[in-house]
Amino acid sequence: MNVCGIVCEYDPFHSGHKLHIEKTREELGEDAFFICCMSGNYTQRGEPALLPKHLRAAAALKCGADLVIELPSAYSLLSAEGFAFSGIYILLSTGILTDLSFGAETDDLRALQHAASLLSEHELAQKTLLNMKTGISYAAARERALYDEIKTNASVISSPNNILAIEYLKALLKLHSSVHPHVIKREGAAHGSFETSNGAASATAIRALARSGKYEEARAFMPSDSFDYLKFAFDDACAMYDLSLLDKLIYTQLLRYSPEDFRAFPDVSEGLEYRLVNAIHTCSDAGSAAFSAKTKRYPLSRIKRVMLRCFLGLTGDLSSALPPYIRVLGFNDRGKELLSLMRDTSELPVITKSAHVNKLSDRTKTLFRAESLATDLYFSAMPSYKKTAPGAEWRTSPVYIR
Repeated sequence: MNVCGIVCEYDPFHSGHKLHIEKTREELGEDAFFICCMSGNYTQRGEPALLPKHLRAAAALKCGADLVIELPSAYSLLSAEGFAFSGIYILLSTGILTDLSFGAETDDLRALQHAASLLSEHELAQKTLLNMKTGISYAAARERALYDEIKTNASVISSPNNILAIEYLKALLKLHSSVHPHVIKREGAAHGSFETSNGAASATAIRALARSGKYEEARAFMPSDSFDYLKFAFDDACAMYDLSLLDKLIYTQLLRYSPEDFRAFPDVSEGLEYRLVNAIHTCSDAGSAAFSAKTKRYPLSRIKRVMLRCFLGLTGDLSSALPPYIRVLGFNDRGKELLSLMRDTSELPVITKSAHVNKLSDRTKTLFRAESLATDLYFSAMPSYKKTAPGAEWRTSPVYIR
């Protein structure tokens, strides 16, 4: 029995995502099961998802996934390393994973594994240098050699999907996992590209089409079932197609922040807190402030993640420890089989009913309540906010696709 994990965002689920699952299925066999650990309502690029998480989960289940579980916002808004490690940890905690699949600009798995090994050893050598009080000559020499070797492999670690692929492989190494990795070469439009060609488009391009009022044009780049959910979301005004209201909410919140306040959040160090305060107080909106604060050292995605975490109140203590639960967003009949197996194998409590959270650890309650607030804020910045009363996180059941 092959059970393959995928860490994803599916914002929205498009034809490239479906192709990824199909090609992985060709390698593993038609009977392979797929568990997707998907970002909730906020994504790693530092923005809210275009569609609410349960609609994106439903689209994935219609297009090849069997079980969709959540990567909580406190982890989905971390750096690539934190995002990847948390997603892999949750997938491995199911206790049933045999394989892991991810996309990359290259399908040279050995090259990616070599880079992951080098970077892992590089991090270990850095820690050794910090911890050794005497006799650091060997460690220093090894660190220098590793750095030189990493530079020669720069092309492998310079593209976005390769970077995430390497982080997934690093996570497998750190967690001493025997899960088999599979890399599927990305085809068509490049990650983050606004171009559309040959029936392929990136999620970035599809979001741009949708938000510019051309969501019907996105039909050509999405499986029909996934497009139906996109259309429903836009017709029902439950898509995050206008970021301006959220921008205003973020800006008014961050006006209250001091440098000390910013330091309570991940990825804020070495003076970034002062750049953020200056940018917020010299710009008139959050988007402009993010562009003002960014530098080569502090890329825009990092700035946006920090600002969004601050707005949501996702302080560093929420993500400083490993995820404490597995939250089910949706499943099909095959997914029900996986959930049945997980009753005996899962290393973490599996949440299918939100009310069960109250019977779990204090840390689980704290994280879930933070997620609930994040969801309320997500819907408050939507045209349909009047339809969604606060507390939706506690009332929404997993999607079941029969």
